[in-house]
Amino acid sequence: MRYLKWSTSHAVFVTEIDDEHKEIFEAVSNLQEVLSSRGPLLEIRKLTQCLIACTVEHFAHEERLMRAGRYGSLRWHKQQHNTARSRVGQFVLRIDQGDTQAGLALVEYLKSWLRDHTRLADRMMGAFLRNQQRVCKLTFRAGTKPMDACDWVNANGDRFNPLTSKPGF
Repeated sequence: MRYLKWSTSHAVFVTEIDDEHKEIFEAVSNLQEVLSSRGPLLEIRKLTQCLIACTVEHFAHEERLMRAGRYGSLRWHKQQHNTARSRVGQFVLRIDQGDTQAGLALVEYLKSWLRDHTRLADRMMGAFLRNQQRVCKLTFRAGTKPMDACDWVNANGDRFNPLTSKPGF
C-alpha cells in the first residue's frame, strides 16, 4: 500500500490552505503507518480522531473563505465536503467498534478523495480566492465625484485612467 504524500500536484497556491492540506495528508499517512504495522486499537482511534479534527477544521475554514468571497461554487464544494464527512463518519463508527479493516478502507477512501478534491475543487477555489485578492488590491478613491474626476490606483499605487488605459493584470 502506497503512502499518501503531499506534493505540488496537490497545491492550490493559497499558503494557508496548502499548509492545512499538508497537515491532513500527514495525518492520513500517520494513520496508515499504524494500521500497516498492526498498531494498538487505542493508537488507531487516537490518530483517527486527530485526522477528523484536522479535516473538520479545514473544511470549516475553506467554507468560511468561500462564503466571505461569495464563491459561486460554494454549494457544490460544500456538498463534496458533506459527502466526505458522511463517508468518513461511517468508517469511524466501524473503527470505534474495533474493525481495523475499516481503518484501511478509510485510508484508501481518503487517498482517492483528497487527490481528486484538491486537484479539481480546491484548485478552482484557490484560483477564485487568488483572483479576489488581486481585485481587492485595486482601490477606488472616489467619494462623491463623478467617475472621470476620480483617482484610480492599481495594486502598485500607480495612477491610471480606466477609460483610456488598461491596468496591468
